[in-house]
Amino acid sequence: MGKTGMFDNLNLHERVYLYLRDKIVHNDLKPGSRIDYDELMAELGVSRTPVRDALNRLQMDNLIEVRPRSGTFVSTPNKKAIEDLYNVRKPLESMAVELAAPYIPDECYLALLEEAELAEEQLKKGNPDVFFASDRNFHRTLISYSDNTRLIAIMDSLEVQVKWFGIIMTKNLDRPYRAIEMHKKIVAAMRDKKIDEAKRTMEMHIEEVKLDIMSDYPTD
Repeated sequence: MGKTGMFDNLNLHERVYLYLRDKIVHNDLKPGSRIDYDELMAELGVSRTPVRDALNRLQMDNLIEVRPRSGTFVSTPNKKAIEDLYNVRKPLESMAVELAAPYIPDECYLALLEEAELAEEQLKKGNPDVFFASDRNFHRTLISYSDNTRLIAIMDSLEVQVKWFGIIMTKNLDRPYRAIEMHKKIVAAMRDKKIDEAKRTMEMHIEEVKLDIMSDYPTD
């Protein structure tokens, strides 16, 4: 069928979903903003069906909400949603530290430390994008080296919201600096085979991020 708007028809539904997901995660579509079907259809040059299917998936990701008689809106994180996500994430990432430690080669630790240093340099220049990438790579690396398919699958299912909240976190640029320091401490403890210390530091790190983000959002 050739091309439709800005997407070709191969995996059209997936492309619309990923496009909208990225706009939400990167705050191009702000929390609480109304989503207009007709505007999206016109912007993307697609029919209602792929837009509807994409929004259904985004609702399952908890990135949008449908309000009866009001319309479809980008979700606004609240303290309960943040607390639930990070309370699940904390023990899983602590477990990932323990499971990954026997398998991570030293060159991988060194690469993570170099990436942290680069992220810090870029933050000083007012560019948080390198931090976003290094933050997600740090956590994904430990999870992938866990060699536990169940853990990896569960963390994959949380990835979108973790990334979204991580970007929200940088409303205060002091927070990424603290996250980078915690990453360095975790790597140092793992390299020194101080696994209990690394696990405690990871738990402290996740808890700190949770409290930082919760402080920005209302209870309801």
